[in-house]
Amino acid sequence: MTQPLIEGMTPAEWNQQWQTLEGGLSRRPDELKGVVGVFRFRRKNEVVYIGCAREYAKGGLWKRLFDFIRPGDSGRTHYAGQKIFEHRETLEVDVIVTGTDYKAGWAAQRLKAALLGKRKPVWNVART
Repeated sequence: MTQPLIEGMTPAEWNQQWQTLEGGLSRRPDELKGVVGVFRFRRKNEVVYIGCAREYAKGGLWKRLFDFIRPGDSGRTHYAGQKIFEHRETLEVDVIVTGTDYKAGWAAQRLKAALLGKRKPVWNVART
């Protein structure tokens, strides 16, 4: 079965593009401001959550990642957000940048869906 292309690359090719965010959620790298893409959180090398940041004009990956740890609960109103906040000091963070515009935001959303596939990480599964 042929994999669909997302901005000219297959999900498998995109999956080779992960870059580790040194320091995890403890630092806010300026290079993530205004860029969009996909992120994943790992605990002991197990991927526990995959998400995406689509809003390039509102801070992109820089803002989305740190919604989970800032004062207030906007990033923590759901199960995954609560778990991310709870483990914020020990999570490893990886990102794939898809670009800096509207089209790249949609690519990030499609890539997230493709990476999740049939097997969702434990925190991507909704809890009631």
